[in-house]
Amino acid sequence: MKTSFLLKICQIACIISFFFLLTHSSLVLDYAKSGLSSWAFSVLPVLLPFIILSKLWIYYDVPQLFYRAACRALPGHSHAAVCLTVLLLGLSSGFPVGAIFVRYFYEKGILSKRAADGLLPLCSFVSPMFLIGYVRPLTGYTDADWYLFVLSLYLPLLLCFGILLVSRAGHHTSKYYPGERAPHANQHHPAQQAPRHVPYKNVKTASPSTLRDVWLSSLEIIFTIGIYMMLFSILFGITLHEPMLRHTVTEITLSNLEITTGIGWLSRMSALSGIVRGAVMAAVVSLGGLCTMAQVHSATISCPFSMSRYLLIKVKCALLSAGLFLLTEHMLSLF
Repeated sequence: MKTSFLLKICQIACIISFFFLLTHSSLVLDYAKSGLSSWAFSVLPVLLPFIILSKLWIYYDVPQLFYRAACRALPGHSHAAVCLTVLLLGLSSGFPVGAIFVRYFYEKGILSKRAADGLLPLCSFVSPMFLIGYVRPLTGYTDADWYLFVLSLYLPLLLCFGILLVSRAGHHTSKYYPGERAPHANQHHPAQQAPRHVPYKNVKTASPSTLRDVWLSSLEIIFTIGIYMMLFSILFGITLHEPMLRHTVTEITLSNLEITTGIGWLSRMSALSGIVRGAVMAAVVSLGGLCTMAQVHSATISCPFSMSRYLLIKVKCALLSAGLFLLTEHMLSLF
């Protein structure tokens, strides 16, 4: 019943979209060009090398080296070791590469689904290159203001990461590296000696089998990102084209559709100024946009990750980022 109802809604939406394209072809063309232009000149040169590199790392099992090093640094805390490894790899690479690493460790059986659900939104964050090269010039912040802006982005993320670790602190974790077995396991008391996360090793691994698969899967991800950016740019443009919908609240809401278009639009909004402008931009950057969520879903489509939990954690981080920026700027102005 629900499926047929949803199908009818999708059918109606497709028909309406078709006739809208026919009657507003020039408008759709302009915003499609805008979305593809942002993808080609801002996203493609930044993300594609990292996507290819992440795929090569997975092909040669490079993340395992970081995980083993983390296990040696944190003996007896394999859960903290894998979470820290995934977080650092994700934050240094940006989305959707961070999601690729989450998927890798989950499919290897090292990361549980619950931990993967918690790490996915934290690792699906803007890369340092995107933050410095694209976001910083649009904010106009320098020196102390810029550092406060960055601090407001990363502190909520680290807080959520700390909560994730604490919530799992009492759980049993294995002290053995992936692929290794505990001595004498399965001899006398296999049920008691088997590490608790062993059942996750039954997950089917989908790592690239050849170098050709690395190139093709990388191109698939980057072109999927381009398609999403084009579609969300069209949606952004045609919505704001209607005079009745051109309101400050509507513009801020629509800025969360796609981050490159959204940040650029917010930077030109005359209705926003001062610390309010910075707080809104911090929230939009932290959230990443629905387009990013669609990209992450595409990169992890073979895994049963919860997108609702992803969105919930992202919204929490965005609100905390906005509040933290307002608080720190207000306190700074008092001195």
